[in-house]
Amino acid sequence: MKKTVAFSKDATNIFFHILTNCNLKCRHCYINPEQHGEKPLPPETLEAWLEVFAKKSKEANVIFLGGEPTMHPALSLAVKKAKVLGYNSITIDTNGYLFNDILSKVTPDDVDYFSFSLDGATRQTNDMIRGKGCYDKCIAGIRKAITRGFQVRD
Repeated sequence: MKKTVAFSKDATNIFFHILTNCNLKCRHCYINPEQHGEKPLPPETLEAWLEVFAKKSKEANVIFLGGEPTMHPALSLAVKKAKVLGYNSITIDTNGYLFNDILSKVTPDDVDYFSFSLDGATRQTNDMIRGKGCYDKCIAGIRKAITRGFQVRD
């Protein structure tokens, strides 16, 4: 069975914010480019931090976040590096737009879960928070990921 982030006293979860860029302007977003920076982490920095985190715990779960992490052109390289380093689980949080053809650059063996962000069970509720059309785009992303054999969480 695939694993993902675990919330227990013995769990080690690395919430790795790899960029602040995002295609949406969600009402609840806490990312502030002025405070958190505007440049995505370079691939070398991604790999270096993944190595540091991996040395701290052999049972670590890594969750790639942003902004929108699929906007990072080196996300697939970071996922593959995390896999080689032996992370317990690898999850990508996404708003469902799935940039940079990410589903073609990683496999279900590389990623344990894609975690899709839906804010409400209806188009009306979600789009009020995330923007018009986001509900349909996220649902389409979920379906596309499932079709390609990925595990998803919403």
